[in-house]
Amino acid sequence: MSALVLGSLYTASKQLTGVGQPSARHAVVADTPCTNACTSYDADLSTLNSTKPVAYIVGSKNMENSIEPGQCVCVRVAFPSLLPDATNANITSRAIYKPVDGWPLDSLMVDLVMEESSDEFYQNARVTVSVSMWPIQDYSSKMEDSGLRIYEGTAQLFDPGIYKVDARIEYRDAQWNAELGQLTMPYEELIIDTTDDNIDLRNKVRVRRNTHHPTYLAKHQRLPLCTSGDASGRWIPRQNLPQHWTEQQYGFPAEDTRVWLPYNCRLRRISHAEFAYHMSMAHPSVHWYGDSNSRCSLRPFIMGGQWCHEPSTHSRLDCLCNDAPRDLFPDDWYQNMPVPHLYRVHGLGVNSSEVYTDLRKISSLPTDPQPVALPVIWSSNNSGPAYVPPGFESCTDYFDLYYLFTRGTLDMYGSYWRRDITAERIRELPQASVVIFQMITWDVAFGSFAHFRREVHELVQRLAKVYPDTEIIYRSGPYWCCRGADDAERKYSRMRFLAFDAYARRIFQQRLRARVWDVSGPMAQKAPEEKRRADNMPCRSAHSRAEQIHIDNQILMNMLLNNVV
Repeated sequence: MSALVLGSLYTASKQLTGVGQPSARHAVVADTPCTNACTSYDADLSTLNSTKPVAYIVGSKNMENSIEPGQCVCVRVAFPSLLPDATNANITSRAIYKPVDGWPLDSLMVDLVMEESSDEFYQNARVTVSVSMWPIQDYSSKMEDSGLRIYEGTAQLFDPGIYKVDARIEYRDAQWNAELGQLTMPYEELIIDTTDDNIDLRNKVRVRRNTHHPTYLAKHQRLPLCTSGDASGRWIPRQNLPQHWTEQQYGFPAEDTRVWLPYNCRLRRISHAEFAYHMSMAHPSVHWYGDSNSRCSLRPFIMGGQWCHEPSTHSRLDCLCNDAPRDLFPDDWYQNMPVPHLYRVHGLGVNSSEVYTDLRKISSLPTDPQPVALPVIWSSNNSGPAYVPPGFESCTDYFDLYYLFTRGTLDMYGSYWRRDITAERIRELPQASVVIFQMITWDVAFGSFAHFRREVHELVQRLAKVYPDTEIIYRSGPYWCCRGADDAERKYSRMRFLAFDAYARRIFQQRLRARVWDVSGPMAQKAPEEKRRADNMPCRSAHSRAEQIHIDNQILMNMLLNNVV
């Protein structure tokens, strides 16, 4: 079977600065099988309405007989430079707001959404493929004359069905990139028309059913196990999966019952008990740096999967957007203080006697000989995050987890990587088998991209010096969608998260050969209505819901163990 090469959220399109101004493209994105999918199609401005936004699939008039799985399509969006309801405000904003270098002036969110499929595995699946949009090249003068801005992006489609374009304008004239001292603009998306009233433009494409293609759902269990943490994939309703699959052969379902299935590899369900057992031999010491998003990710490990693990708990506030109650976490965690802690993580969680805050004599710290006790009320769900397979109930195997709260590259509230990440600080700790580094959130909220870019280079140099022979895993920033920040001081926007994250992951990969644990990619592939559910959350933090955190952690557990077990 030939290997599949799939484009990611960041690498499927062309990068340009502003409208019609090409940037150093290869400094930002990499070529993919879809890179040139738009180059053979001219932008025929005669078919476009200069007063009305439109989104369409280029060349779809010639796709009456559909395309094969794995083929690429080109999507374009055209809209007036001045929308009908626009005022001089957006003209003025062009002098105030500037995009991140190399990124588009406007923030467009475009998806190809499966509307229907005759295949039983994909009925009502609403498979969604996000499309990164960039200004079209070589048409700056024509666009200026026509008063239109034209963006394009590419997508590789695999699953059989009919896909339709869903397109929205989130921000215009770089208002998505408010920085320090600038007003954070409210989120007011404009849905772009994708109806069939223009006979020259089509908004749909059909992917043929090919049961022999390696990405066809019935063949999924023949794929190799995932060893990367950033595999492209899609969400499939659990009820659509082949009936002979066992629950251990795929990850946990999301709250809407959909399951994340990568295209070119497969995830297996790993219990926390099995994970701790194998980690004790494969990666006995983990050093983890990150903010409250990391703290949320750590809770399932420290509690043996018992945090917000039952579907009945998913509507609780602590399962939606924060990580209370405190339990084994010291108070200073909830003040976001950079106080280091070390945990001995067993399969059932952490003994209260094995939470260490004085790390000066870590080598002499005792290990509790007793296994973590099963709670009086244990989950009856034998396939959920808290499931303990037979034989693991009394295991005392553990791995050490050192965690330090960090605020990305910023020096704020007593936290600063230059002071906190040093060879002297980790000298007394168990030598790291793997280092996990998570950042982005605080930089996006309170920093400038110019500062971030400088600091990232120096940060990776420090990590290379402190951890010269240790595997580094870069955890992506969270996915942000379809809403404003919880307060005007935070400069959150979807594109700003993408720009900061794309830069950091590229530098980590180039300089540290870091592997990427991508928690934003799967969220970007959710159906448009599911992305917007976040706007109804009772708090507006950048945290993921608890059931999504369990799914994200399974991706990490697979990438850590599937090469060794």
